[in-house]
Amino acid sequence: MRSTAVSRCLGVLASLVVGGAALAQEGQAPVAVAEPAELAFEQGRWDEAISEYREILAAYPEDRLSLLRIAQAQRELKRYDDALQTLEDARTANAPEAMTDFERARNLALMNRDEEALAALDAADHSGLRALALVENAPELARFRELSRYQRVYRNVRARVYPCEGRPEASAFDFWLGRWEVRMPDGTLIGKNTITKRDGGCSIQEHWEGAGGSTGTSVAFYLPSRDEWRQVWTGSSGTLFDITGKAGNGSMHMEGQIEYVETNRVVAFRGTWTEGPDGRVRQRLEEFDLVAQTWIVWFDGFYSRIE
Repeated sequence: MRSTAVSRCLGVLASLVVGGAALAQEGQAPVAVAEPAELAFEQGRWDEAISEYREILAAYPEDRLSLLRIAQAQRELKRYDDALQTLEDARTANAPEAMTDFERARNLALMNRDEEALAALDAADHSGLRALALVENAPELARFRELSRYQRVYRNVRARVYPCEGRPEASAFDFWLGRWEVRMPDGTLIGKNTITKRDGGCSIQEHWEGAGGSTGTSVAFYLPSRDEWRQVWTGSSGTLFDITGKAGNGSMHMEGQIEYVETNRVVAFRGTWTEGPDGRVRQRLEEFDLVAQTWIVWFDGFYSRIE
């Protein structure tokens, strides 16, 4: 005979298959159904979650994550000693070591065993902890956050989650960040541009709004393997350019090609961004004229910050 957990899993799978088939016939995507243990955990029904996870363990003793979930539920129920014992079982079962130690730190902090809690936090960091949101927000750890020992762990975790923040090369284009008013060399307003850093500092995104109604978007990012920057742009005027290059002496220079969607034409293209002493940035883009065999200005704009 199958265990209750196995039967339940088969029942859930059957309902997903039947429901998915019915929805497919109606032209709709199937709706995911939460597994009972996870659903109970997400809804804060801690005792029920523990029971459900124990059923899963009875059916699948090799399941390592259920022990961590049980320990988390026990912590929520203030059964700290039980949670610590479950975490030892999780360690024996080779559950993810970093999260096991981090959960130990949370329980020990709630038991006012501060030195042991900090030691467990150090152990979690040593094992490669990546739970940045929990390190930032777990309430039971709040009293430690000003300690240099805790700050060191926080920096290490953040560096794992957002590695670009720790690379000076990934900040070489930061002078272009901001909300800008853009004018031609003669002072004519040609649009506004918003440049933001995203994805943990790994990308720079541009959102252009031309004075005449045009729009454009680009993403720029640092390529460690080539020690170069790359920018890919697409605009409402039917253009796309893809250029790469390097920063130096307060400017960024990239070269590549531009493609015109409407005319199906591809030509060499280059761009330079230069930071001026007054804080303004000049963006000069040029394409190669095949007929004249020379570079011609494609865009020349001066950026002034909008406060």
